[in-house]
Parts: sequence; C-alpha cells; structure tokens
Amino acid sequence: MTTSRAAGIAVWRWLRRSFDATMVKLGLPYLDLFLMHWPLPTRYSGDYVATWQAMSELVADGRARSLGVSNFQPDHLDRVISETGVIPVVNQVELHPKFVNAEVRAACTRYGIAIEAWSPLAQGRYLDDLVIGRIAAAHDRTSAQIILRWHIEQGHIVIPKTLHPDRMASNIAVFDFALTDAERAALAALDRGEDSRNGPHPDAFDWIPEPAS
Repeated sequence: MTTSRAAGIAVWRWLRRSFDATMVKLGLPYLDLFLMHWPLPTRYSGDYVATWQAMSELVADGRARSLGVSNFQPDHLDRVISETGVIPVVNQVELHPKFVNAEVRAACTRYGIAIEAWSPLAQGRYLDDLVIGRIAAAHDRTSAQIILRWHIEQGHIVIPKTLHPDRMASNIAVFDFALTDAERAALAALDRGEDSRNGPHPDAFDWIPEPAS
C-alpha cells in the first residue's frame, strides 16, 4: 500500500470516528451541515480530496444533509469538485473590508457556493478606521454595524461572535438602512489584500489536533 493511500485511509477512519463522537455528544440523528475546517494541502501528500470523499459518504448515508468547507482557495475548490463532483454549499473564509478575498469570492460565485465570513469584524481590528468611522457617523451607527451592513449588501453570511446581549442587539440592527454608492466605493478602497489577512494562509496552514486514542 502506498504512503498516500495509507494516509487517506487513516484520514477516513479518523473522520468517521470524529463524526460519530460528535453525533453522540449532540444526541442527533443527522447534521444539517458538516464542514471541513482546513484543506491542509501540506499534509497527507496533499490529499484533502480523500477527506472530502469520506464526507460525501456521510451525505449518502443520510447522516449529513449538506457539506461545506472553510478556508478553501480557488484551486482547492477546483480540485475537490473536479475529482468528486460534489460542490460545497458554503465556503467559510476570512473576509472583511480590509481583505475582500476577491479571488475566493469569484470562485465561489462561479460554483454557486455561499460565502460565509468568519470573524466578519476582523476581531475588532479596524473599528477605529477613519473611513468606516465617518460612514458610521453619517448613519448614526457604530463602525461594527457599518461593516456588518457591508457584508449583508455583499451577500455574505455573517455570524458575529459576542457574549454581550447589547452587542447582539446592535449586530442585528443593520437591516433598516443602506450604504450609498459613494460609501460602498469608499469601503471598497480599503482593501489591502494579503497585507490585511489576519489568519493563517490556507496554502501553508498545517496544524491539526491529535486524534483521540
């Protein structure tokens, strides 16, 4: 057996074991959505397709209703789709006004994949940006609300994390106003590409937790 084949089998067994453990903890008969968190192209001889194939078997078994990915670049999407024929329903990626991740967004649009922004507020790093602040003042809103509204108008799925009820209320109060064309243009000009990526690059990230014994 080749090294890559053995690694693929190990991944398949780990995935099934991990999924089974999750279902026991949740006490559910199936999941509506199951995500692959990272492609890990530097692991297992780059065979993340084997993981995607194993995940698709869960759909065939009725244990998962749909599948998605996180942090997939255009070439990662092209590969899993061309080799399995299974298109992710969502790609969860880093995305905010300073890093619009244009190539990934274009690839998702091409395949009809929904785009979800993880950490849509960039962990608050840009809430003091002067451009965002000016737009917020014009609408009597917070900078966070302006960024969330930008996401909504771009068609992104956003689930901002907070433990504070007042911030939850503020985060949801973004559906009764709209940005102007000039404001959208000003926000578009904030994009700094890779210079404003806060998380690891998907082509290099290779950490995985140790499997349970």
